[in-house]
Amino acid sequence: MTNRANLDVIIRTSSPGWLASLASAYRWQRSVELIDDAGIGIDPIHDTLLDMGKKAKLSHREWIAVLVALGIGFAGAYLLVMAILDPEPYSKIAFALATGGLLVAGGGFAAIRVLVGHKPPNIRISPKGGFEIFFE
Repeated sequence: MTNRANLDVIIRTSSPGWLASLASAYRWQRSVELIDDAGIGIDPIHDTLLDMGKKAKLSHREWIAVLVALGIGFAGAYLLVMAILDPEPYSKIAFALATGGLLVAGGGFAAIRVLVGHKPPNIRISPKGGFEIFFE
């Protein structure tokens, strides 16, 4: 189990960009305390990040930011596939391969996985009424 000293950050749903911060914490498996002070009604035990975003009624701008991140990942995957299918020797297309790998690793596929199905393995109610989310 974790104690309060091991929590990396406190995320409040009333703060701008709270979902992006939470997604980043999930991706890098950082322990956080999530406090629903905006009264959204989120439940990280049962909700994915996509569900939480829907409940929070994120703005079009926030959803566009998520889609741009996903698009970067898809562009990287496309670049990798095209570079591999290219008949040129790999020494000539090494830059395209490296760039595609970096774009994919930059978060595209991880963002999809986090948004639609990844739930943290350990969640408990904190003494302040929020959720402590941690990875072991």
